Amino acid sequence: MHLEAEQVLKKAKRRMRRETKILLLGSGDSGKTTIMKQMRLITHSAFTYGELEAYRQLVFANLVTGMRALVECLPDVGMPIDRIPDIWAAYQEIEKAPDIKEGQPFPEEYLPHFKLLWAHPTIQRGILICRQFAIPDNVPYFYESLDRLFAPSYQPTHQDLVHVRARTTGIVETVFQIPNDLSRITLPDPNAIPIPAQSRHTRLQTKVQPAGPNHEDSNVPSMETTSRTTTAVGGDSATLEDARKALLKWQSSEMQEVRFVDVGGQKSQRRKWIHCFQDVTAILFLVALSGYDQCIIEEKTTNQMSDAMSIWGNICTMEWFKNCHFILFLNKEDLFSEKLESSPIRRYFPDYSGGSTDVEAAKDYFKRRFLRIAQKGTHQLLQECESSTRPNKTDNTFLSKRTVYPHFTTAVDISLIQRVMESVSHIILQSALQEADIL
Repeated sequence: MHLEAEQVLKKAKRRMRRETKILLLGSGDSGKTTIMKQMRLITHSAFTYGELEAYRQLVFANLVTGMRALVECLPDVGMPIDRIPDIWAAYQEIEKAPDIKEGQPFPEEYLPHFKLLWAHPTIQRGILICRQFAIPDNVPYFYESLDRLFAPSYQPTHQDLVHVRARTTGIVETVFQIPNDLSRITLPDPNAIPIPAQSRHTRLQTKVQPAGPNHEDSNVPSMETTSRTTTAVGGDSATLEDARKALLKWQSSEMQEVRFVDVGGQKSQRRKWIHCFQDVTAILFLVALSGYDQCIIEEKTTNQMSDAMSIWGNICTMEWFKNCHFILFLNKEDLFSEKLESSPIRRYFPDYSGGSTDVEAAKDYFKRRFLRIAQKGTHQLLQECESSTRPNKTDNTFLSKRTVYPHFTTAVDISLIQRVMESVSHIILQSALQEADIL
């Protein structure tokens, strides 16, 4: 290979060997922590005994809190259950259920009460009507498996781990070793029971950071709008083309170290985001498509989708991220598809012009909304760079090529999470090519 190409290749390899930092952002209940669990399953990063036991206990807690969330919403739609003696009595009983302890099976005496509640027409109708009140998505999944969950020997399956819910507080960082050749990844059986790590105390490279000092609300990403961008590949000399081909061949044989940083999405957690903003390679932003007709957990008057658009817009115009690419997960498309027939989009977004039950048109509508916001944000940042008293040519060049990788996903589907791997791999390669002046 020509000497110049060898030098360029060395520079690109050095860039690719650096740790890649992916920041997970999005509003609460968008599926960020679910993605993290999926990444662990896909990369076969074993859960410890303690983690698996904690998740098992959380499954029982989710049964109680999920039913409580539903029952508390029923009066708002004119369906209070306190006038229906049998299910009201059953609900009162499960409200007394204590947290289960390590190794303790789910208490059998509560199983009839859970079954009675779930089978009642009022509860079944309530699940459909009360979705706009942010009822946990995993309620049907776990309640339809009550007999399996209450078996004395029950241990969570891979799919149970993905569905179980616990709110993220603080900042959780996890490092994965990911093969750049995605054909080397084997997907786990979703119905299999995970085997704990050898030691009860051995953990994946996971670090939970404290929230840090409190900051004023001015440091919280404010609710505004903004970003999209596309990659343009310029012409290369034959020498640089040799370097590009060699880099692609080398990349396919390497493992990439990727640090994922997960932070809470609820409003009370967003002030902590700023502590994670340095040295970010890419933003993985999650949107719950099914939230188009739901409120956020903290406020019944704030639409979940509008909240996500505001956060997205603000992130896309932030100086911190002007050298970052974006991966956009339009998540929970399965729940979104189920909702359309009974909950028209136009009721919440009047400018939607597609068919009320046209799933593809509806998905495309929200995708275009987010990409337009992104494009507007990139344009705003470019204008700010050009009008600066000290314009940065490097920033301008990157912004003109900044890319959004949109995907429709179902976070609980293990196979679909490979898409994030593909986007991350492409971003790492693009960054290396740009830094080495190959692109």
